[in-house]
Formats: sequence, C-alpha cells, structure tokens
Amino acid sequence: MSDQPTIKAMSFGAGVQSITEALLIAEGKLEKPHAAIFSDTGWEPAGVYATLDRVEREIFQPLGIPLYRVSNGVIQDDILNPDKMRAIPAYTASQPYEVKVVDRWGLCPVKSCGWRKLRQVKADSAEGAGEMSLFAVETADLSDMDGLFDLIHLIPLGATLSEVDARAAQWAPPSDIEIEEGDLEDEYVAASKVAAALRRAGLRQVPGPHDPCNSTGLVATASHTETKRDYGMLNRKCTQQYKLRPILEQVRLLLGAPIGNEILCRYCNGEGKRVAPWRAKRGETVIGDCSVCEGLGTISRVGPPPAGAWAEQWIGFSTDEIGRVSNRGDTKYSRSRYPLLELDMSRAQCIEYLEARGWGNVTKSSCLGCPFKSNAEWRRLRDTDPQAWAEVVAFDKAYRHGAGMTQQRYLHASCLPLDEAPIDVRQPREWKPTTVTDQVYAAQLQRAEDGDPDGCSPWACRSGRPVDDAA
Repeated sequence: MSDQPTIKAMSFGAGVQSITEALLIAEGKLEKPHAAIFSDTGWEPAGVYATLDRVEREIFQPLGIPLYRVSNGVIQDDILNPDKMRAIPAYTASQPYEVKVVDRWGLCPVKSCGWRKLRQVKADSAEGAGEMSLFAVETADLSDMDGLFDLIHLIPLGATLSEVDARAAQWAPPSDIEIEEGDLEDEYVAASKVAAALRRAGLRQVPGPHDPCNSTGLVATASHTETKRDYGMLNRKCTQQYKLRPILEQVRLLLGAPIGNEILCRYCNGEGKRVAPWRAKRGETVIGDCSVCEGLGTISRVGPPPAGAWAEQWIGFSTDEIGRVSNRGDTKYSRSRYPLLELDMSRAQCIEYLEARGWGNVTKSSCLGCPFKSNAEWRRLRDTDPQAWAEVVAFDKAYRHGAGMTQQRYLHASCLPLDEAPIDVRQPREWKPTTVTDQVYAAQLQRAEDGDPDGCSPWACRSGRPVDDAA
C-alpha cells in the first residue's frame, strides 16, 4: 500500500465541526479533499438539511468538491417495520410488578432447625466470647456470619462432621509453607469454617433442606410490598447501519470498487417476499418484504477497491472529543485523519469561528428521535418545531411495544411517554432512590438533562463508544 492516499474523503455531518472544516478548506487552511460524504438517515432535523444545501451551494460547488448524499434507508420507517431487524439504543422498562421487601429478619421459629442453630453459634475469639458477634437478628441478611452461609453451600447438605473434616484435610496447605490467608483454596476455607461452626453449634452434620426458613435459619418478621420496574437499554446498531456502512460503500466506489452483478437473493429465493425468521420463531406467518434484498429479489453489493488503493477519511473531532478518537473504524482501504485536532481546535473555538463568518446557530446533527438527546434538545424541538415534535411523540408511542419483547421501549431516560417525560425540569423520583435500580434511574435522568454536546458521528455514537466496520 502506498504511503499517499488515493483519495481524501471528508465525512460531512453538517454540524459545527464539519462546517468548520469546510470553511477552513475555503480559506486555504486545509487542502481540498476529493469528496465530501453525507450519510442521511432520513430523520435529521430540518435545519441540518437546510445547512447541508447551503454548504453545498456556497462552499463545495465553488471549490469543485462533490458532495455525495448516501443512505441505507429511512431509519424511523425501518425501525417500525416488523420485517426488518432495526433498532436504536432506546431505554426499556418492564411492566410494573410487586415485590416483597423484608424490613426485619428473625430466627427460624423451629428450635430444632439446624440452620437456626448455626445462626446462633458463639464467636470463637476471646473478645467476642459469649456474644452473637457474627449475627444480629434485627439487621441480618442471608449472607452474613463472616461468609459462613455463602461457604456452606460448597459442602453437600447432610455431610457428616467427619466428612467435612476430611474435606478440610484434603485441601489443607502444606504445614511447612507459609501461605497468606487470601491464597488459601476456597474448598479448604469452606470446609474449615463449616466444621468449626458445626462444632460450636453442637451439630454432627450439615443440616438438610428445611422449608420453613428456606434452609437459611431466618424468616421475615416484618415486610412490605413495593412496585418495581426493571430498566435497561437496547444495543446500539443504528450508527453502523445508517451512518458508517453507506459512507464506507461510497468510499469504496470512489476508490474504483466494482458493483457486483445482481444475483438472486438466497434468503427469499429471488421472490422478494418471505416470513421474517424472527417472526417465524414466534409462530407468525405474515409474509413481508425480504429484509436482505429489500423486496427486490436480487442482491448487488459494492466489492473491494483495487489492491493498494486507500482513502484518507477526514473525521471532524475537536480537541474536547479526544475520548472519541479511535482507529477501530479504519479498514484496509480507509484510514482516519482528524484535521481539527491537527489545528488544536476545540468545539468552542469552532463555534466562535463560525459565528465570525456568518455561520452561527448551526443545528446539531442527530436523528430527531435519538434517545441520547438531552432535555434541552427535547425542549428545543418541542418549542421550535411543533410538527417534528408531534412526529417524534407519535413515533415514541408506536415504538413502545416490540414483537416478541416483554419490555416496553422509550426515547426518554425516564421511561415515560415523550410528551409526559420530565424534560422541563429535573424531577426527583416519587420515592427515595434507595435501591440500585432507583440509583440507575436517577443517573439516567441526570444524563438526560445534561446530554452530549456533540452531534451524531458515523465514527462514534453519541453514547461515546467507538464504532467499527465489523460491529
């Protein structure tokens, strides 16, 4: 491969950084690339398309730089199409359900219960002699007692004391070698502690199953019920499918790659119609367009470029986005370059640069329904573009239930319908964030308010994770 690129291609998102690069080219501060490529998801804000037209008209055309507008489909339509497996990183929540929360534990009421007796063993140290230092009924959980009830499950239930001693002897470390406590085998630690506890409790064997206390020695003496939901997030696939893939296909074409001959789609036998396999698994028999050939019945792919040909791919990351820089998106025919990093320009400097040249108030590039939008962005969309807001609200409702999914999907981190989500103020949760689930929810709300200052890049999703061509 030659050290010099065959072509220089600019990934153009019509946002702050990419427009800055275009103006720097016009002023001669950056050399002229062979092409600029805009990957259109079909769901960008109207301001992005208007800016794209202006840049092409006022900058690219006078410079003789062709702007290629590429696409891999209309993302919002594909997402709602049950015959296509398309997804965005939406927030998910289960249906509300009730769980029993124990407020206080007590000893098993069956006094002969061996598990209860283990809970009552006395400490074997001089300082704690005669005290229940390993267990306090009012605050106990099921894994206290210095880990005894975690370790005891490594020993077969019903094992005799002599069998437990034999296990300890089998795993005992050599007496002539000094070993740190943390280096001891789990089996030795378990057998030793269980044997000691059995002796202190006056038991001759590990207790057997005991239903009243579920073989724990404890029963709930006070409890209440809480309504819960399980929260999560779907995997991110949209950036690779709708941004990166069409750009790289166009790069290959610019490098001279051939378009393969049309062949019959083997997934639908050339008919263009089939029952999608994920629908068939659910017992559905609805026939729709084949998702592989897009209903055409034939497939034609862009092949690899000629040997040795490669493109220098311009990516508009500024200095404050250094964490998004990665060579994972590089391929055999494409290498990344970051012109703004070479010029040591931050996003703030790009904004000042644009404003000074009459390009202020650039619309951020990201899908209208991107779940990574901040509350400020949602408010701006609602207050400045009522039609787009209504479309996104309708999409959010239509997207709620997915075939074969037990959880519901939401665009906002609160897991509330978008037109009900707390986008105007950061609202505290209606109950105290005492559980891990609540804390995750609170963190999601904080992220929803702060958002990501950067737009959506084909080379790094707004979630901050790098994307590669093999994703």
